[in-house]
Amino acid sequence: MSYLDTDKSVIISSPAGSGKTEKLARRYISLLNNGVDVERILAITFTDKAAAEMKQRILNILKAEAPELFASLIRKMPLMRVTTIHSFCGTLLRRFSFEAGIDPNYVIQDAIDSRMAWDEILYEVLMDAGRESEGHELLLQSLSDNGFRGLDLLKRTIDYLFQKSPFSLEAASYIHTPGISEETVEELKAWDGVRGVIDNYDSFFEKGYFTEAPSAEEVFLTDKKEPRKRAKSGMKNIPDFQNWTLSMYRYWKDRKLEEYAQRSERILKIFTKCIGNYAARKRAGRMLDFSDLEYLAYRILTEHPEWANILYAFDERTDHVLVDEFQDTNTFQWAIISKLTEEWRSGLGAKRAEGIHPTVFLVGDEKQSIYFFRGANVEIFQGAREQLEAWLGKEFHYEEAKENYRSLPVITEFANHVCSKIMSALTPQYPWRTRYGPFSATRPGNPYAGKVEIILLEDKEKSTISDTKQNEAETLAQRIKALAGNFQITDKSSRQQRLCRYMDVAVLLRKRTHLKSYEEALRKYQIPFVAVKGIGFYQEPEVAMLRALVFFLSNPRDDYSLYMLLKSRLFDIDEGTILQLISREGSSLFEKMKAAAHVVKPLNISSPLTGGDEGEGEFDFSTTPTLTLPHPWGGNSAHQISIVAELLDDWLSQCVHSPLPEVIEKALVSTRAWRYFHEPQKKANIRKFIRLMEKLEAEGKSLIRIRDFLERTFDSEDEAKANVNTEGMDAVKIMTVHAAKGLEFPIVFVPGIEEPLSAKTSDSLMYERGGRFFYKSIPEASIRRDDDDFLIQEAKEEEEQKRLFYVAVTRAAEGLFLVGTWNDKERNFLSFLKKGLGLEKREGTFIMESDLLGIAVLTGGDVHKLYERAPEHKELKKERQAIQVLPLPAQKQKQWRSVTESVEIRSQHGEDRMMMGDIMHTIFEWISTGALAEQDIRQKAEILLREKNVPESLREEKIALIEKDIITLRQKGVWNDIIMPRENSYAELPFTYEEGDIVYTGRIDRIIKEGSVYNVYDYKTFPVKDKEIGYLLKEYSFQLHLYKRAVMKLFDTKEVKSFIVFSHTGEIHEV
Repeated sequence: MSYLDTDKSVIISSPAGSGKTEKLARRYISLLNNGVDVERILAITFTDKAAAEMKQRILNILKAEAPELFASLIRKMPLMRVTTIHSFCGTLLRRFSFEAGIDPNYVIQDAIDSRMAWDEILYEVLMDAGRESEGHELLLQSLSDNGFRGLDLLKRTIDYLFQKSPFSLEAASYIHTPGISEETVEELKAWDGVRGVIDNYDSFFEKGYFTEAPSAEEVFLTDKKEPRKRAKSGMKNIPDFQNWTLSMYRYWKDRKLEEYAQRSERILKIFTKCIGNYAARKRAGRMLDFSDLEYLAYRILTEHPEWANILYAFDERTDHVLVDEFQDTNTFQWAIISKLTEEWRSGLGAKRAEGIHPTVFLVGDEKQSIYFFRGANVEIFQGAREQLEAWLGKEFHYEEAKENYRSLPVITEFANHVCSKIMSALTPQYPWRTRYGPFSATRPGNPYAGKVEIILLEDKEKSTISDTKQNEAETLAQRIKALAGNFQITDKSSRQQRLCRYMDVAVLLRKRTHLKSYEEALRKYQIPFVAVKGIGFYQEPEVAMLRALVFFLSNPRDDYSLYMLLKSRLFDIDEGTILQLISREGSSLFEKMKAAAHVVKPLNISSPLTGGDEGEGEFDFSTTPTLTLPHPWGGNSAHQISIVAELLDDWLSQCVHSPLPEVIEKALVSTRAWRYFHEPQKKANIRKFIRLMEKLEAEGKSLIRIRDFLERTFDSEDEAKANVNTEGMDAVKIMTVHAAKGLEFPIVFVPGIEEPLSAKTSDSLMYERGGRFFYKSIPEASIRRDDDDFLIQEAKEEEEQKRLFYVAVTRAAEGLFLVGTWNDKERNFLSFLKKGLGLEKREGTFIMESDLLGIAVLTGGDVHKLYERAPEHKELKKERQAIQVLPLPAQKQKQWRSVTESVEIRSQHGEDRMMMGDIMHTIFEWISTGALAEQDIRQKAEILLREKNVPESLREEKIALIEKDIITLRQKGVWNDIIMPRENSYAELPFTYEEGDIVYTGRIDRIIKEGSVYNVYDYKTFPVKDKEIGYLLKEYSFQLHLYKRAVMKLFDTKEVKSFIVFSHTGEIHEV
């Protein structure tokens, strides 16, 4: 394998299913085998998850194939530089903080805080513009053009630039080159017969006239802003009328473009002012936001006077750079990588003189570049290849993988056939077009060829979009139902044939617009499902209910929120009762409720909550005092209202002295509302909302400020729903194609193939030309339609949709099902099938010209017949019963569980002690690995406390507690014997361990090998009393049992002992 030649720099174009990460891991190991120190290799990817998986892949290979090298590497794990590009940039900035002009102890600003800060600054700047400061003219123009909507439209325009950071920070306004000569203008002014019918014709040629008097356009333009071909009444005597209107149209368009160029420049000036204020606020708070990391790194490497010294410092400790998913790289990221390796590529430098051959290894797949909207530039992939070929010559190797280890032959042939016809060859004129290279199915040991089905439904006349999507969704649900328990697949882990389950099916959406339709259809057919990385968190009913509760608690006179609350699952009060209340006298709905309530015995509703952890169900209603009435509420309406009023009054009084999250949880328990939110997604959404409230309160935000935050996010549809751990769940997964990238599934459904590929561009456009960024704003749609930059942007977006189609179909391993409603429109996934397969409709029948084997075209009727004929899958039904009803041991799916979640004792000591425990664990780890000197503990503790948002006034007290525990540990000998660096030892070692039906994950605080015995130490940093020791050892015994078993497996040994170290007392107890 040529890519393992460590004397050459390499680019691999590696298609879907060909093992990109495996190739990078093999290259990494090849470097180790050739004597390269682990700390001199930098491996970069684009997500934390991918970085963790890459580390794990490297370790797994070494453990299986090179145990000695594995043992050596595991001791150096803290030195492994496998990281995300943002994390790498962050490390670079901390080291060169002075050059970057930032605080070395900066913290990353939370996305929520960043958004709120930006909104406040944008509002302040626009209000200043209203007081005749910079931007006043633009604001007046926007208000004049759009009325009261003008301010909101201007805000959205500037907001667009903020969302395009960091690219917008380098953007220049486009410059308009006049396209109309003075001679043409003079010809128009003198056009025969015009002055006689247009009184103010001379005004047409004054600057800005068409903006001030837009009705003037009507004499030569149609409603569609096209040149008139027929003269209006009174203008028929103008000679050569069509030539005049065409010339006037060109003149009008040129003047408009000149105005828009000035408008774009003004918008950029306001944006620059906002960004300056935003940056100043971040500096004052010693913060950076996520986009700052790569942008500031780019700036200091390319523009700072000390850039050469920075490069030297990097070069001093790095010989090899490896980049995964290279197709997702943006211009700044490639500029950083390119600058860091500039001297290497030149063939010069001190390394060469020392006999070191520094290399660059890039692996990716241009066809999977689907993040153009985030700034990813697909042109970089081919450009990097050309540059490295030119610079390195024979020391560069390019390879194009042809294997697909994921999909069966029918699916790979389908992808090859369609994608080779819809993707064009690369051309110098259009370097962003996608080049397609076919691959072949090389997956071993499968007796089947696979299946591809195209399910096409009739487009019924007068049917609405909602009806069409419902029909598609129900057809999809019927097909899934018919497959479950009846379609044969190969189990990935055992390589044995088995019948498919719901957990083997993924539904991939191009966009989430119609997600609700698919969810409702799956519920209708009783198919379990989970929406993975879905958006619309704030629009979910359970979140809207909790938001109404917070709104009411912050303002009891908020009648609308109380109305929503009464109708929600918390109370289920009927509409008639609420209307009766509203009709009563009183200043607010809540006052009317209290006035209408009958006197009843006070309720015991403030008892402490009980219950298990998040993964094991909700609260224990058998031991929690709750309402005596069943829910939905019983009794007469006066009794209902009395109980509800008492509850609301109690929650309001609790808000004064209890944390808001605790009040919310008490509300859910005391009303038994939890029972209505049993679906994993709904439970997880509620948990996410409660955690969000905890976070906002921890940041010192009052109830009013929390309400303000929720009001700002009310219309935000981009907020992700809570993550649901789908491991071990026998449920269909619904996600977007973007979320599925990098994943694979036995069976994939791609619905909505008829949906149009709508362009994302509005009247604002941030675009890149020749490595530079530009901005233009063109409000007039008719001009945008002919603008070269907007047209190129639209073409690039359409090209990316072809790549999105490729990513979608190549997620499937064994079965691919494309579902949609037939139409004659172009620019959709269906049109790709028409072009790629010759798919057409003749006399009511769907016909495919392609003779590819294994591909079938089905109608809705065909699917319904399969659904009706499919036998019920008894094994699947039994399995569901085993999970949900009977505790049967057979057929259970693997569950993933964090070891630390198995023991909740730590939480009994309060959030403050949990936070302190995390800090002490971090300090112990750094001391054990040699990353922190003892004399620097106080300084590091200060930084960690600041990152935890601990007020400065409390930090000294917390540091004193840490130092007190360390003194105790030193006096008892624990510090020197266990925490200080030791040979044959590990700190915070991550692991996974499978026992029965559960896969445990976690981190072991400390492992020290003494002779042949591995000693496992677990730190407990909360205060303990002597009488508690026995109880604690018993409670933690299972956790330590898991640690011991994990170490036995990891190091292939049976000689393991486990101990608990109580840092507060300095005592060690064997478990």
